[in-house]
Amino acid sequence: MAGVRVTIYREELLAEARRLSTDRRVEIAHEAAGDAVADAPVLSGDYRDGIHVETDGDRVSIVDDDPDAIYKEYGTSDTPAHMTLTEAASRYGKYTGWQARGR
Repeated sequence: MAGVRVTIYREELLAEARRLSTDRRVEIAHEAAGDAVADAPVLSGDYRDGIHVETDGDRVSIVDDDPDAIYKEYGTSDTPAHMTLTEAASRYGKYTGWQARGR
């Protein structure tokens, strides 16, 4: 009986996994974005209304177009963090990005 040698190319494997999982990741991102919109505090509505999903090839992101979103999300020295996008995304997977000020 002859043996078989299999070579697994890590980068190609990861690229294929990203490609195959893109549609499902887009669905998950829309679910998380919907949660963030529902949970976002509203003063002017800019923070809430700026939340949406963007895709670029196999890259999927939940973003907020409000120019002040980063300060609202993560807080400042005199404003508490809302963490709306971060907490919504964390419900659907592991989050390793920025952390709120003072947390």
